[in-house]
Amino acid sequence: MSWLVQVKFWMLLTLTIPSTICSILIFIYFYRQRRKISIYHHLTLVLIIGSFLQLTINFPFIMAYYHRGKVIPASSSFCLWWNWWEYSINGLLLFVMAWGSVERHILIFHRAALVTRRNQLLFHILPMAIACFYPGIFYFTVMILNTCTNQWNYDAIFCQIPCYLATQPALATYDFIENVAFPVFAIAIANGSLIFRIVWQKRRHQIGWRRQYKLTRQLVLVAVVYMAFWFPLTINGLITTFAPTSILISIQVNYFFFLVFMVPSLLPFTLLACLSNFTKTIFKKQPRFIVPIP
Repeated sequence: MSWLVQVKFWMLLTLTIPSTICSILIFIYFYRQRRKISIYHHLTLVLIIGSFLQLTINFPFIMAYYHRGKVIPASSSFCLWWNWWEYSINGLLLFVMAWGSVERHILIFHRAALVTRRNQLLFHILPMAIACFYPGIFYFTVMILNTCTNQWNYDAIFCQIPCYLATQPALATYDFIENVAFPVFAIAIANGSLIFRIVWQKRRHQIGWRRQYKLTRQLVLVAVVYMAFWFPLTINGLITTFAPTSILISIQVNYFFFLVFMVPSLLPFTLLACLSNFTKTIFKKQPRFIVPIP
């Protein structure tokens, strides 16, 4: 399998560098547009921050493993932190996108519901905060506070798996269904129904459907990235959860788990495509003032 490891290493390296640069450009864009940031931009901001954290903090350790063939540094505390970080950030990106997909229905079809500060707090800020902090709290509880004993393997990526996945099947099943399958299907259903509603609006020639189409297209582009790389893992994971076979488990571990790394790698490019006037904002020339010589 050494050739596969090398392919994974070069894929990540090839994508990580331009993705990181793209993320930085998006941060610059929002800094220059900071007075124009609205509630519609919050999902993009949270997603780009999450993907940037993966690219700069997690991916170097993953690439070091693929390059050296072993975990560096090889310590129990690092393995515990590494697993907590990987699961937490992936969960954050999933739940934020899931809520953002549901919330887009509100932003497009029921904008008046988010006019007041109270409603923005209840139906925008609070759900987004829960989506951000829930995964980290959950995995802190099941990984770090759990009393089971981890048997780390420093020759396996992420040092194998946390002990609760191997010794506590009920908790492992809940984790996969609640924290992977549920948000993935929520993203698919929310975006599918959003497309249907926009098409229905167009067929009825209702006013404002062009703006709705633009907001929908931006979200659907991001959802396609999620579906392309999370859906195979989710479907195969559901099958292996209830009817495991050695072949499906091998495919899940060697191929589908790696596909998840593509999400933070490709998100910056997808999010960039959703930003209006990006080139003009980033590369605009500063005005020059001619000061007369006295």
